[in-house]
This record gives sequence, C-alpha cells and structure tokens, in this order.
Amino acid sequence: MPNKGLIRFYQELSTNAWPAKYYYLLNGWVARISEGVTKRANSVMPLTYYGNKLLKDIQVAEAIYTKNNLPIIFQLPDYFEPKNLLETLLENDYKIIDETLVMTAKINDLLDIPINQDYSYQNTPEAENEWFNSMSVSGRGTQKRIEGQKAIISRILQPKSFFSTKQDKEIIGIGMTVLEQGNLGIFDMLINPDFRRQGIAGSLIAKMVEWGKENSIHSTYLCVQGDNQPAIALYKKVGLKECFRYRYLIKK
Repeated sequence: MPNKGLIRFYQELSTNAWPAKYYYLLNGWVARISEGVTKRANSVMPLTYYGNKLLKDIQVAEAIYTKNNLPIIFQLPDYFEPKNLLETLLENDYKIIDETLVMTAKINDLLDIPINQDYSYQNTPEAENEWFNSMSVSGRGTQKRIEGQKAIISRILQPKSFFSTKQDKEIIGIGMTVLEQGNLGIFDMLINPDFRRQGIAGSLIAKMVEWGKENSIHSTYLCVQGDNQPAIALYKKVGLKECFRYRYLIKK
C-alpha cells in the first residue's frame, strides 16, 4: 500500500518548489497552469477528491488547459483520488508517459560523497544568465524553455540556491536546491555530456548537501525519470531510496 501521507507531503513540497503561475481548484484537485515548458507546473494534481461527477470534472480540467493552449495532463502518483481516475483517463484517450521516481533520504543516512577536485564549484542565491544558458548544452535549453524556467524560478518563495561546476570559466554542470520544512529539494541537475562519468553529479550533490546542512536540513529528496538508469544508480549509491513513483497521463 502506498504511504498516502508521504506522497501528499512530497508532492506538495515539489509543487511549492516549482510553482505554477495560476492554480484552479476543482473538487480537491489542483490544476496548475504556467508557461507550458514543464509538465509539473502544467498539470492536474489529484491528491484529494470530493466530487461525484468524475467525467464532468475531467472535462472541466480539459477545458481549462485547452483555453490556455496547453496540452491536457494529469500527474498521478502511486496514490491519487478518486480510485478509478487512472482507469477512466485511459478509457478516454489518455496515455501514460514519463514515469518518475521520487527518491528520499535522511541526511544522516547519506554516504560520504567524494568531490572531484579537478573542477571548481560555486553556489549563488539567485541564478545568473550563464547558469540558465548552460542548459542549452544538455539539449534541454531551448530559448522558450529557458525563459519559462526563469519565470517559474522567479516565483519560488522558499530559500533556494543555484550550484554550478566549472572547468576554467566554462560551466559544465548545474543544479538547484530549494529548502522547505527542513527538506532539501534537488532540481535541474544537468551535466555537459562531454564531462559525464567524472563524478561531477556526485560532487554537486555533495556541495548541495553541505549547503543544506548549513541551513539545518534533516532530509533530502529529488525526482528522476524511471528510464534514467545511470542517474538512479548514482542516487542509490549515495544513499537515496525510492519513496514512490508518479507518471503523467496526457490526452492523445
């Protein structure tokens, strides 16, 4: 049985850490509407439900995203409401995409992570343009996506920090952390493909955890796509464990 309380808690943390531009409440569901560049900030989060006309509410949600020229997406973790939502969506031309693991750890359970000293590391409370521009190296940084992520990040209310790894003056790895309720959320971990398998991702995590400890965190969490086996192996190696999964359902 999925742990309903933990799922709700970490879904709320990650939603706060990646805030949508608008929210529409629908019988317990939360429809998140943003710039359209990420699914988390542009999907329905169905953690609770107290309606009695499921198909009608699905149609209302569909109309909201259609009006905003966005794809129609539901984010379903291992626990959602109502229980027949997944079955109903699949019967109404939705398909499952991008299953994702949420991995967590108590700080004291994390193993010591070696830092590759061949590179320099820095973190700043605000993201500079070069931090955003380095996304293009990974193939995830179209100008539209970068501008959309800038807008989302500008709405984060919690303490945050932006980390980068450099060779000379060139950024070769980045990541972002957000603090809430003693939890360190790790987001947007990207490494230049030419510099992978050199311990840079692990080094960034070590620096993030070090910063988190300075800010009195007791736990950490992150999200990773289920088909990213190298990243999952790294996170397990440093002590993170799978807590639950979620997947997106998108209207065909």
